[in-house]
Amino acid sequence: MGRVLFDSEFLKKLEVLRLVSKRFYRGRARGEHHTVKRGTSLEFSDYRRYHVGDDFRYIDWNIFSRLDQLFLKLFTAEEDLVVHLLLDTSASMGFGTPPKIDYAKKVAAALGYIALANLDRVGITAFTDHLQDALPLVRGKDQLFTILHHFERMHPQGETAFGKALMEYAFRHKRTGLAIVISDLLDPEGIERGLEALLFSRFDVVVLQIVDEEEIAPPFEGAIRLVDVETGKERRLSVDGRLLQRYQEQLREYFQQIEGFCARRHIEYIRTSTILPFEDLILKYLRQGLHVR
Repeated sequence: MGRVLFDSEFLKKLEVLRLVSKRFYRGRARGEHHTVKRGTSLEFSDYRRYHVGDDFRYIDWNIFSRLDQLFLKLFTAEEDLVVHLLLDTSASMGFGTPPKIDYAKKVAAALGYIALANLDRVGITAFTDHLQDALPLVRGKDQLFTILHHFERMHPQGETAFGKALMEYAFRHKRTGLAIVISDLLDPEGIERGLEALLFSRFDVVVLQIVDEEEIAPPFEGAIRLVDVETGKERRLSVDGRLLQRYQEQLREYFQQIEGFCARRHIEYIRTSTILPFEDLILKYLRQGLHVR
C-alpha cells in the first residue's frame, strides 16, 4: 500500500497555517480597486477630477455647485481574488527524497486551502510540455478535499516545455488573477517566454522553484552514468572535485539568471530545497505578502 501524502498530520498543519494566515489577510480588502461604476459590492471611496470621456452619471453635482469644477465619485470594489495554481508534473519532478512532486503538491495544497479559507477562488492546472488535467475554479473551505483529491491524481511523467505550456494557459484563461507557478524550472530555454506570456495576459505572477539537495550538491564521485528521466538520454561521466565545482558554479549562475529576470519583470520568486519543511516555506511566502495582493 502506497504512502498517504495528505495524512492527518498534514491536515493539522494546514489548519495551523490557515489560522496564521488570518494575520496576514487582516485588513486586506480582497481585490480592492477604485472604480466609477456602481454595484451592490461598491462603497464610496474618494473623488477625482472629471476627464473628457468619463461617465457623466457619476459627477458629483453638489461639488460642482460649490466649486464650479467637475469631480467624479470613486467607489471601492471588493472582488474575489482568483488564484491559479500551476504545477509542473513532468518526469523530473519525480526525482528526490522526498520526490519534488510530493513537496510541490503539499505546498500547492496549503496555498490553495489558505486562499479558499479567505473566500478566494482557486483553480489548479498541471503541465508538462502541454496543459494536463485541470480543476475549474472552486471556492470555500469545504472544497479542501476536492483540491486534495485532484492533487492525488497527479503523477510525474513526460517532458517539460515550460514556455509552450504557460503560453497556452495564458491564451486560454481570460479571467486573470494571481498565477503561482510551482516547478523545478529545468527547462531554461522556455522559462522566460512562459512567464512573459502570463505577464502579457495581466496575471500577477509568483514563481516557487523546488529543488532537491542532490541537485544542489550531487553526492557523486568516479565513473557514473546519468540518465535524463524525461528524454531517456544517457551520458557517462568521470566525476571529480573540479567537475563538481564547475557544476555548482554553473548552477549558481542559472539561479542568478532566474532571480534577475524575475526581479526585472516584477515577478515574485522563491527558491527552496525539499529539505525545508513545507510549512516553513508557506510562512516565508506569507511574510513576504505574496498571497495578499
